[in-house]
Amino acid sequence: MDAEHLQASAERDQLWASLRQLRPHIEALATGNATGSPLEKQVIELLAKIVLAELDYRARD
Repeated sequence: MDAEHLQASAERDQLWASLRQLRPHIEALATGNATGSPLEKQVIELLAKIVLAELDYRARD
């Protein structure tokens, strides 16, 4: 693995680890218990960005 790949992998791992703090909000969305709050909107946007970044990461490999 080259340095760029290692850096991208470390950043990716850190991002996924940071989601643990948002788990209660993610679970509420996943179970259909959304309230439509501004925080939920931010979580949805964040999850969409993470999914896109993950798809881009996997497409590069």
